[in-house]
Amino acid sequence: MQQPLASRTRDLLVGLLTGHATLRAHLYNLGLAEQKNCRLCGEEREDSIRFLCHCPALVLKRYKSWGKMFLCPRDINKVKVGSLSSRARPSSGMSQRNCKI
Repeated sequence: MQQPLASRTRDLLVGLLTGHATLRAHLYNLGLAEQKNCRLCGEEREDSIRFLCHCPALVLKRYKSWGKMFLCPRDINKVKVGSLSSRARPSSGMSQRNCKI
């Protein structure tokens, strides 16, 4: 039986914020995935920070949600949890912005 949407969204958000989402880097560390590169863009490791802040495939979603194409991890501290739910599907994008953690 499938979970209700609100429950699945909550689980996704908790996973993203704790680093325990079903992203490849985490699955690779558990021995459940053969590679850890991002499945959306193919670049670098697929982890929560990359997904939320840097993945070029999600530029449009980030821009529509927060008015920025790329975020720094410290920007996530300022984001309301409810706005993260719009990040679940990929869009095309541009190159990564550099920032310091």
